[in-house]
Amino acid sequence: MKFDRIVKKQTKTLTLVVVILLVLSLGISYAFYMKTSSNKTDQVVTSGTLEINYGSTNGYISNNSYPDILPMSDSEGLLQTGYTFTVKNNGNLPVAYQVYLYVNEAGYNQDSPEGTLLTDLSKLKYNLTTNSAQNTSSYRITDLASKEESGITKYKLKEEQVINSNQTNTHVLRLWLGEDIDSSLVGKYIYLKIEVQSYVNGQQQELAGDYHESILNGADPVLTSELVPVTIENDGTVKKADLDTNWYSYENKEWANAVILASGNEDNYKPGDTIEENKIESYFVWIPKYKYKLFHTTQADGYTTGQPETLGSDAKEIEIEFGLTNTTDSETECVTPMTSGGSGNCADGKFMTHPAFISMNTNGLWVAKFETTGTTSGITVKPNTTSLRNQTVKTFFELSYNYKQVNNAHNEELDPHMMKNTEWGAVSYLYHSKYGRCTNGVCEDIRINNNSSYLTGYAAVDGTDQSSYPGTYGTDASKTLTYNTSTGYKASTTGNITGVYDMSGGAHEYMASYRANTFGGSTFDATSIANYNSKYFDVYVENSGWTSHSKRILGDATGEMGPFYYYADGDTSVRQHNNWYADISYFVYSSSPWFGRGGSFSHGVLAGPFLFGHDTGGALGSLGFRLVLAP
Repeated sequence: MKFDRIVKKQTKTLTLVVVILLVLSLGISYAFYMKTSSNKTDQVVTSGTLEINYGSTNGYISNNSYPDILPMSDSEGLLQTGYTFTVKNNGNLPVAYQVYLYVNEAGYNQDSPEGTLLTDLSKLKYNLTTNSAQNTSSYRITDLASKEESGITKYKLKEEQVINSNQTNTHVLRLWLGEDIDSSLVGKYIYLKIEVQSYVNGQQQELAGDYHESILNGADPVLTSELVPVTIENDGTVKKADLDTNWYSYENKEWANAVILASGNEDNYKPGDTIEENKIESYFVWIPKYKYKLFHTTQADGYTTGQPETLGSDAKEIEIEFGLTNTTDSETECVTPMTSGGSGNCADGKFMTHPAFISMNTNGLWVAKFETTGTTSGITVKPNTTSLRNQTVKTFFELSYNYKQVNNAHNEELDPHMMKNTEWGAVSYLYHSKYGRCTNGVCEDIRINNNSSYLTGYAAVDGTDQSSYPGTYGTDASKTLTYNTSTGYKASTTGNITGVYDMSGGAHEYMASYRANTFGGSTFDATSIANYNSKYFDVYVENSGWTSHSKRILGDATGEMGPFYYYADGDTSVRQHNNWYADISYFVYSSSPWFGRGGSFSHGVLAGPFLFGHDTGGALGSLGFRLVLAP
């Protein structure tokens, strides 16, 4: 699903009313009996593009559709057949929906049962599964996230789920009483209303949670059926986020995180629940759509010989404003050129929407938190794990493009792909703003991952020498530490655990960005690369050479990092550097037509988010890649 601008939200509510009568007396089996009334012939309810099929009982969980709800152990409760209902998307676009449970709301036009209203739900337990996914957890209704609305308690039974066009989700609800019931339940009854809410916004789907950060101006995280919003504690503990609370704060340099669960694990976690590391397949960080103030649009080709007097003096805080509206040509803004060497009406001091969001037609990007891990049989994005390397660009691209396939086809909902130069630039510019590592105009360089075993998320220990090339590297704790330590945070784009890691060092990362009609050792050719939408590549002019900085794409963090200097490093070899932290800087040319970013674990002062280099596109042991999602 793609998102252009905020449009009027059309919210459709599908309501299922359930009246549950507890017939309880001492000496008689404890059980729930379902009292139902109303129309028994209309079993299918439609609203917007969703169709809810409640079966033969019109959605009422009655004795006809569900056996008596008895006190039993959790293991027995999980073995029940349960009550089944389906949600089908008959539309052309994915639709988000949530399932809510309203407790003791009057006005159902039901006959009033005898007895008194039950207000304590602590004995009622449930299990909810989707499409036969494994779920061996049981919960009490009172454990659900809840809020009061006009005196009615609203529980969130199912977190936001996105259902694709023509897809059907089958939900099975199992209910039972805990074994710890007592006589206090005698003569009680309860009203429960199940409400399925769907959000259909044309080309835009808004997050269903109540929390939105005002400074993002609508560019809040977009979740899909597979992305689970999380918070990450300083020690790396991952917990499911509560979408109704401030689970991210870009104003406070706390970026939104989400995970995709490993195969066979269903998201039945409640907000605040810990998600075990072995249940997580991949980590992602949200980069909201933004415009930035241009600062160096006119870099010429070539370089200046000799080291500048003040190393890093050209680095500056980048001014960023979040929002969904693309910039237009005016005195203060310009239309984003999007092309190699293009400037359009852009000039220093004007604002320009970053091209990474325009090319993917999205309100933001979920960028892999770490370099890609796993194998060619199944990629992951994990911390403290060896990065996947030594493959051609074509293999890296196909692994990304085929991530989380649906029916052996590209996952259009997630739109996974290999990172491009402009997307790397989008992360790097956000890092070098007040929302990343800059405070009151003073900015910090990202600490290098100097782990020589290519383990993801590591950072060089304080005092190790990274002032030249090569820098100090190794694997023991005297040289390098993990992401979830005070040292590890320094390798993050935020300076805390919420940011993106491995942007400096680790493995050098191939980008899906190349010199036009020049494929090198990538194993791509003109025919095979044409099978993919051009939006997945940044393509640079065919006549570029290794100092063709003017051929940059504005926003890609190459030519804008000038001016460039040519001088010897600690190993006496002469190299070209930018003056944003002296990162090495080489443009693509005929023999090395593919861009690489970030540098390797040994690169010391040469490594960093503003490093850009070139290579053949062939398989090398020091080169990996990064995954991006564009929902």
